[in-house]
Amino acid sequence: MSKKIKSFISIFALTAMVFILLFTSENATFTVNAAKNNVVIVLDPGHGGTGDRNLGAQYNGISEKEITLKVANYAKAYLESFDNVTVYMTRTTDTVVSLEDRVKFAKSVNADFMYSIHFNASVDHDLCGSEVWVSAYDKYYENGYEFASAEVAELSKLGLYIRGIKTRLGNNGDYYGIIRHARNYDVNAVIIEHCYIDHPADLAWIRSQADPYQTLGIADATAIAKYFGLKSSKLSIDYSNYKNVDVKTPTQVMANDLTAPTVCTLNSAVMNKSTGDITASITASDPETPIIYYRYSFDGGKNWSYVVAWDHSKTTNTVVIHDPSKSAASLTIQVYNQYDLKTTSSTISISK
Repeated sequence: MSKKIKSFISIFALTAMVFILLFTSENATFTVNAAKNNVVIVLDPGHGGTGDRNLGAQYNGISEKEITLKVANYAKAYLESFDNVTVYMTRTTDTVVSLEDRVKFAKSVNADFMYSIHFNASVDHDLCGSEVWVSAYDKYYENGYEFASAEVAELSKLGLYIRGIKTRLGNNGDYYGIIRHARNYDVNAVIIEHCYIDHPADLAWIRSQADPYQTLGIADATAIAKYFGLKSSKLSIDYSNYKNVDVKTPTQVMANDLTAPTVCTLNSAVMNKSTGDITASITASDPETPIIYYRYSFDGGKNWSYVVAWDHSKTTNTVVIHDPSKSAASLTIQVYNQYDLKTTSSTISISK
C-alpha cells in the first residue's frame, strides 16, 4: 500500500468519530428503544441478476451484486444469534427482484425495518467513505435517522470515513426507489452504502480485512440489534439499555442540500523547501450541510489530488500538503459539502 493511501486512511480514521459526534450530538437527546416480543427484519441485498443496472458497481475485480449478498448473509447469521428476532432476505441467489417487489415482500412479512445493502462508486472515482440514505418524510425520516446514527457509529469504528446521513428528493417524493416504495407501503427502510469500491482508500480498507464482508455484515447486524434493544443469550450480549439518538418527527420535508459551499478561501500556503511540505490555511463553510472533504491542485485546477477528510470541528483548518517535486509554485483548494457539491478557492502563490 502506498504512503499516500496510508496517509489518506489515517486522516479519515482520525476525523471519522469527530464527524459522528458533531452529526448526532447537536440538539440531540437519546432514548431507549425497548425490544418487542419479536422483531422482524428484512435484509435487502442490492442488485442481482444480469444487465448493467442489476450488476451494480463493477470495479477492481469486485461485483456489487455479489458482495451485497455476502454482507446480507453474514448479517442474517449474526442477527439470528439474538433472541426474539426473525430475519428475512429479499433475495438469496443471483436473481432479479424489482424494487417494488422487494418492498412488497417486506410488507408481506410485517417487517419492522428493511435494510437495503449496497456499495458505492462515483463518476469521477474521487469519493470515498460510508453513508446512509433515509426518507425525507415524517416518521420514516425519524426512524431512519435514528437507526442510521447507530449504523454510522459502527462503520466509523471500523475506520471507514463517514459521509453522513442523507436524504434526496426526486420528482415523486424520495429519489431512491426502495425508500420511495417503502414509504408508500408503510415500511421503514434505509439504504446503507458501505464504501466506494472504485477509490484507493476504501479499496485498501477492503483488502486489509481478513473477510471485509463478514466485518461489515456484523457491523450492520450490531447496529440493528442496538437500535431494537435486542439481547443474545447465546452471545451474552444485552443491548436493551442502548440509547438511540432521539429524532423528532419533522413537520416539513427534509430536503437535500442543492447549493455548493458558500465559503472556500485559501488564506496562506508556505512550503518547507527541504521536505516539500506545504502548510496551508483554509477557511470553508456551508450553511446547510457539513464540509466533508478538500482536495488540492498545483496547476490551477487542471489536475487534482484525491479527496482528503476535512476537520468538521473547525471552520478554518491548517493542513499539511506534500509536494514530492518540492517545486510547486501555486496552490488551489476545492471543498465538498455532504452532497458532493464543490466550491473552488482562488489560486495563490506558495511562499518558500
